[in-house]
Amino acid sequence: MATELALVLLAPVAVLTFALALGRSALVNSHTTGLRALHEAGERRAGWALRVAEDATRLILAAALGQNLLRLLALGIALAAFGGHPPATGQDWVRWIGVLALAGLALALIESLGDLAGHRNPERWALRLVPVMGPLIAALAPVAGLLRRLPMLGALPQIGGRPQLVTEEEIKTLVDAGEEGGAIEEEEKEMIFSIFQLGDTLAREVMVPRIDIIGFEAGMPLSEAARTLIATGHSRAPIYTGTIDNVIGLLYAKDVLAAWQAGAQEKRVREVMRPAIFVPEAKKLDDLLQEMQASRVQMVLVVDEYGGTAGLVTLEDIVEEIVGEIQDEYDLAEEMPYHELPDGSFRFNGGIDLDDVNELTGARLSKEAGETLGGLIYSLSGRVPAAGDILETGGLRLEVEQVTGRRIRKVHATRSEAGAGTEADDDHASAAQ
Repeated sequence: MATELALVLLAPVAVLTFALALGRSALVNSHTTGLRALHEAGERRAGWALRVAEDATRLILAAALGQNLLRLLALGIALAAFGGHPPATGQDWVRWIGVLALAGLALALIESLGDLAGHRNPERWALRLVPVMGPLIAALAPVAGLLRRLPMLGALPQIGGRPQLVTEEEIKTLVDAGEEGGAIEEEEKEMIFSIFQLGDTLAREVMVPRIDIIGFEAGMPLSEAARTLIATGHSRAPIYTGTIDNVIGLLYAKDVLAAWQAGAQEKRVREVMRPAIFVPEAKKLDDLLQEMQASRVQMVLVVDEYGGTAGLVTLEDIVEEIVGEIQDEYDLAEEMPYHELPDGSFRFNGGIDLDDVNELTGARLSKEAGETLGGLIYSLSGRVPAAGDILETGGLRLEVEQVTGRRIRKVHATRSEAGAGTEADDDHASAAQ
């Protein structure tokens, strides 16, 4: 019975040991800049954590005192299991030493695990444990103050003495902690995460495709170009010779207005065009954004591997990757990329990105066959789809509802009975007419 009781009493000691090691590690390794930002955003626990972590020497000494007290408590419990007195026989001595050694090793392992856990998400754990660590540090502070005067303890590290290098993962952890504490809204969190995703998003994933580009032949009169700009609401458009694959510049609506005011309506668009910037399809959006800012341009042309025009990207397209869709008065007439129907199914525009389809439906459609839903259907069909064609892939039943020429306009998507499926399902897609 004594052994069983000792084990029961040692359990909370082990939990406290882990929590103390975790709290110490989290507070010591927390970035003051991150905690200060959370505090300024209204997270009160962050201010408390900053005060506790201000003096690393006191924090480390107080935590060490607490851990030593827990070790002594564990030793006392272990001794009590043997009746409170040393063993009488050699066999009992072996058992006694073995139990003490195992208890010591177990506590050391628990402390190491707590220390490692505190290194992974220091700010989050600091916010969670500061209500426990704060009073404990305050209670042990007098003894820690005496110990820190000892010469051998005078060189313990200060929390501000190390470089405050913040990684992307640490910022995301801070944002998660801020959302949990109510200091950051969900929409704000999504915007911050979207900024990091710019480095993983390519120009071809956000570009206006070639087929949707409104452009002008270089010899077109400004008066005719002006009517098109007014009708479409565009402020910029590419200028080409022959075909859209040979873009030679950009036409700005304000240049058209200036020429109009000067009475030069019959000038050709090539006479007022500005230089165009070209980027490859694989250009990452974070690099593209910096390039556009440096060049002070709002539109770039995207070229494919053969040098032809694949599409165009505007500054608005990049901003929408961060804040979501932006609709102005001219966008109201444009097709929405999707509509959710009352029965839980979706009607998608054929040009919608597969990442958006996966996010909305929970499916796992592979982008190996194409970037858009229409491209995926083309790849799986192996021919020009027709209205009424049905495909099942990635956990979705896709029915082509509208085709204009060779372009898929509308697709009705419902979750298939097989469930979400996997990307491997794409290799077993079924088609019917």
